[in-house]
Amino acid sequence: MYSSLSWIEWFERLDRVLDGAREDIRDLARSSGSRDFAVLERAKRQLSALNNDLTRLDCEVIANPADGLQKALETTVLQLGAAVALPAGTAPTVRHRALAAVDVALRDSGDEAAHLLRPQRLRA
Repeated sequence: MYSSLSWIEWFERLDRVLDGAREDIRDLARSSGSRDFAVLERAKRQLSALNNDLTRLDCEVIANPADGLQKALETTVLQLGAAVALPAGTAPTVRHRALAAVDVALRDSGDEAAHLLRPQRLRA
């Protein structure tokens, strides 16, 4: 189990990964043609690792378990996996729908993290 300082470090890592992935999504959405989604594979691996670490953090720091955040991260990882699995030459509309779904999942994960950090959720 990790200390409260570890929570801060974990949230900072999560913020960096979510911001970077959303930037990658914007870049992929702007690009024409079937650009390689390998950058999303990196985000998928990072979010999977963060989700695993979430279970090891000290639950005494946060009043309620981070179940909502964990589910949001799992959904994001699944959406990233689906986007990464799209074959080369996938129709642009399908590609853009997949990117939009990943973007929504990333935003939802960020919202869940922010919700978890609201002052009344922290233990004194």
